[in-house]
Amino acid sequence: MMKRSSMIYFTVSIALFTSCSATTFDSTITLPMAPEQIVPAPLPTGTLNDLMPQLVTVMTTLSSYIGPNKSGKTQSGKTEQLDLINALWSAIETDLIIADPSTAESLGRMVDLSTLAVTANRPADADKAAKFAGQVVTYFLNK
Repeated sequence: MMKRSSMIYFTVSIALFTSCSATTFDSTITLPMAPEQIVPAPLPTGTLNDLMPQLVTVMTTLSSYIGPNKSGKTQSGKTEQLDLINALWSAIETDLIIADPSTAESLGRMVDLSTLAVTANRPADADKAAKFAGQVVTYFLNK
């Protein structure tokens, strides 16, 4: 019995040692250059009266980037549209919180709903966010 277990250990150790061979490198393979660092776009500038309608306009077009349009095709660029929405929101959020915290909270929820629309691929949520954001902005600008 001792010979059999010794033979098994010997066989296993030979298999392990022979399977570990030297690593070779192929110097003819070229790797792509390191990707360039992405520099974030500057935040949009302007007053609340200028930027809030722009935010609603971009939100209104978002659903066409998520789902098919009237021709049955989906445009590419939903991530870029969402980035623009977030950039506009970042540009106005602080001033809007100071001017009207409840409007800021409501509009912030609509921006969050736009993000959900893109991540969950739901154009109806984008439409809902745009509709209610438009109402919130209209109310704020007309009071």
